[in-house]
Amino acid sequence: MKKRIGIVAKKLSHSLSPIIHNSWIKKNKINAEYISFEIKENELELFYNEFKKDKYFIGFNVTVPYKENFFNMCDNVSKNANLIGSLNLIYKKNNFIYGDNTDYLGFEKIYKKLIDRHINKILLIGAGGAARAILKFLNDQKIENIDVFARTTNKKKALSKSMKLKNFYTETKKIRDKKYDLVINSSDAGMLDKNKLNNDIYRLIPSAAYAIDIVYNPLVTKFLEVARASQVPSVGGLNMLLEQAKPCFDKWFETNVVIDSHLRKQLIKNLSND
Repeated sequence: MKKRIGIVAKKLSHSLSPIIHNSWIKKNKINAEYISFEIKENELELFYNEFKKDKYFIGFNVTVPYKENFFNMCDNVSKNANLIGSLNLIYKKNNFIYGDNTDYLGFEKIYKKLIDRHINKILLIGAGGAARAILKFLNDQKIENIDVFARTTNKKKALSKSMKLKNFYTETKKIRDKKYDLVINSSDAGMLDKNKLNNDIYRLIPSAAYAIDIVYNPLVTKFLEVARASQVPSVGGLNMLLEQAKPCFDKWFETNVVIDSHLRKQLIKNLSND
């Protein structure tokens, strides 16, 4: 019987996760398939209960806006995911269900590849599940001068409860004259079919030492265009997507898959066709 894995979200029209995981399934000759599950919030509990009962359904990814929902449903959450307060990975092992957060690992990979000096001052845009994983990583690097910008203060309490940040801003006029070593976009702003960032944010990029955008569709966002035009070393979201996907697949199937150039080209080609 074919095993199932997948991804759960409210909308998944532009997700590349099925391409990534089904490519690894094929390459490793595993009898499984990766499926997209578009689910309404009031259906999440039913979905999770069905998952528990299905022995062939071995795990799934969680993306916006349900990372906190499944964090509250899952009984066995890793220490890191517990500190972050959200998860993006559910998997079964020895008849138990576990939750983890590989956004932390994905961001760690791209950060360490891009950054080659000590960072003092950071602007983190966004306050959702991905932002929490990134903030946890930055705290673990002992970086204390971190400002967070988000549209509302709704998620400020969840962020500051277990993690350190210096300032939480909701108005760009408060940051337009500041200078940062690193500007990170962890929001969905700039994503295909979403609003772009405020121009005050884009104006901060040329004076930064580094820039990271976790949005991967489009491949080159306006955020990255500004960074490249200003010759600011930068990295986009496709790298983080791949780096957070690998530990998920390895947990489900006890493998050690490789992120190769063929897979990258396949994803880039798919984005180019959107």
